[in-house]
Amino acid sequence: MPRRGGRMIAPAVRVKASAPVMPGTCDVHWCTPSEADSGPCVGVRPREGDAHPYPCRHRCRAASAVRRGGDFDMAWMRGKTLLVVALTSLGVFAPACGGGSAEDSGTPPTQDGPVLVPPTQAQLRIVQAAPGAPAMDVYLAGDATPVARAVAYGATTPYLTREAGAVTVELRPVGAAASSPPVLSQRVGMEAGTRWTVVTAGAFSATASDAAMRTLLLRDNTVPADGGQTRVRLVNAGTDAPTVDVDLGNDGSVEVESLARFQDSGEEPQVLPSGAAFQVGLRAEGRALTSFTVPAAGSGTDTLIVATGLMSAPARAGEGFSLLTAGRDGTLAILRQNPTVYVLHASPDAPALDLFASDHELSGGLAYGALSSPLQVPPGAYTLDFFAAAPGTERPTSAPVVTATTPTLVPGERYLMVAAGYLAPPRPTASAFTLLPLTDRFASDPSNLRLRWVHAASDTPTVDVGPLGSERRVLPDAPFLGVPFASATAQDGLPLPSGGTVTLGVVPSDDANRAPRTSFSVTPQPDTRVFAVATDTPGSAPGSWNLQLLWVDTTRTPWTVSTQSHVP
Repeated sequence: MPRRGGRMIAPAVRVKASAPVMPGTCDVHWCTPSEADSGPCVGVRPREGDAHPYPCRHRCRAASAVRRGGDFDMAWMRGKTLLVVALTSLGVFAPACGGGSAEDSGTPPTQDGPVLVPPTQAQLRIVQAAPGAPAMDVYLAGDATPVARAVAYGATTPYLTREAGAVTVELRPVGAAASSPPVLSQRVGMEAGTRWTVVTAGAFSATASDAAMRTLLLRDNTVPADGGQTRVRLVNAGTDAPTVDVDLGNDGSVEVESLARFQDSGEEPQVLPSGAAFQVGLRAEGRALTSFTVPAAGSGTDTLIVATGLMSAPARAGEGFSLLTAGRDGTLAILRQNPTVYVLHASPDAPALDLFASDHELSGGLAYGALSSPLQVPPGAYTLDFFAAAPGTERPTSAPVVTATTPTLVPGERYLMVAAGYLAPPRPTASAFTLLPLTDRFASDPSNLRLRWVHAASDTPTVDVGPLGSERRVLPDAPFLGVPFASATAQDGLPLPSGGTVTLGVVPSDDANRAPRTSFSVTPQPDTRVFAVATDTPGSAPGSWNLQLLWVDTTRTPWTVSTQSHVP
């Protein structure tokens, strides 16, 4: 059973990002916060005095009819839920508003919902956390009119206040007749002075009983939280999630043990200080599973944190495993997993390296051609210091060999950081050490290998790359044309059919002869996604075109790397 406790937990971030600071207020606008190859994204602009363009947490106001116990229409929520999924996959903790109407959709969100339950009444809300489920109309059995309409995945209704007395909640797809069989139903006692949450969970289309769509009934705390504190309750509603231990603060201490799928942490909440963002780490079978950054909660508030979505889906996907946070008036945010980073050592004259962010060692003893373990960090931009490898994990007192800065890393994304170039360039045309950031955005392709060519050979000019033609030449219409150093080809990857060997030739883009200066043989495998990182071989003569391919396979976690020599 989960261990329940009410002790104060200090928020902790184990890796010090250069600026993981939550501003007090901000404006949402279009911006390009990242220099990674993920392209423009929706971001936020801090108001004057804010420290960092980190997304605001927005909260949503319910329609006044709800305060009086009336019904509410959430048809407008469908577009907002999709917007939330899109924004949070790009790193913005965007609002997923939980009540209102089309007319008031532009009203600034608030957290002014009901605090105390009237003594002769009871309150009820719905949290839609079943991935793949259609938007639902919510009925109380026997009523011909729904009390909530079009409750989409990721939405939370405001509390509905009613006279005390047991009810049966019924959920039907939008537009279904009130007389039709409900998809789900749940009896709720609704005793006087009580407050309840019905969470839908599981997969809408699942046939296996252990993953099928269902309801989870929670009796909520009706006593307001103390000032300066926020209370947290957790639900493991991940459709394919394992039993997890929950570490609030991600500092190595477990606050909720053995939280099984489709279970919650109990009525006694976890108590945290308000006003500060905090980490949520999940562990399974003694190993780190994933982590999230939760925006600061207000003083005296209760937050329901629902782990939802599919572990098997990409973290950036709309149905990827995520945290849905709900307050009194609706969904506060849908939070993607913290970004994950791999670092590849592709600098031919650099020694084995220790990698630090501030005083925290991220990776130690990383040799040329090696790939770091996956590094999951809070969102933000990081200054990375590279030192010659040394025993221990403490930051050296000497100056780093080189320093590089990442772009803004956003939730839900996986990155490859390629350390390329020379510490001491062997000739003027060779490029100095640089950090090349790449985002994992390969297309899903069960039949083919998807390949991105990464030009990390700093002593090599702009190149064309492609399969050799019948005359052993790189064709003028090769798939990769004009690839300069410190760049990569299209994000979705070139599809290469499986079932044979392909020889990829490399030639200077301005070479009319088209005879390859070097070439590599690859054997495509189906449903495989690879960064092919071309780099100079250590110790090779300047201008020799003595290249290697560092083959970074992203198909499974953790990623792997292998070295492929050029064809003689």
